[in-house]
Amino acid sequence: MPDVLHTVLEYPDRGMAVTYSATLSSGRSRGRLFMGNDASMEIGNSISITADGESKRYRDKIDAGIIDTQSPMVTIRPDDGGVDAVTSATEKYYADRGLTTTTIGGRSIDITHLHVKNWINCIRNGDKPKANIDMAYEVGMAILMAHRSYLEKRQVSWDPVNRRIV
Repeated sequence: MPDVLHTVLEYPDRGMAVTYSATLSSGRSRGRLFMGNDASMEIGNSISITADGESKRYRDKIDAGIIDTQSPMVTIRPDDGGVDAVTSATEKYYADRGLTTTTIGGRSIDITHLHVKNWINCIRNGDKPKANIDMAYEVGMAILMAHRSYLEKRQVSWDPVNRRIV
């Protein structure tokens, strides 16, 4: 993989596209960005939702000046004013991007515990884990597709019937 990679993963059957940006600017806090037809949502230590300028859903409010497409419509900062108890550089890197905890019922929860809880409940109840092998396969294929696209300098697609990159 290159040191700098920008890729767009489109999921037309899910009505979404994900922009992935990998750069060496690790000093800059960047969240995960989910881009939809009407708005984008950036998730890190906070959640920000910004309307797209071409949104059909928010067109009336954009035209009336109620919604400014240059500023978030909604911003949620669950840990505003909280104490940063993260000590290692690796933990801080992930914590700054909102990747180690989630907030449930106003309480900050380490996501590792949620994965373990889900796994134990699946063992007890015979359910399928939320982060299962099918999801791992999809993520792995997305990574391989981005890499192939980079190497071959072209857009690639997924053939679901033959389960291969084309």
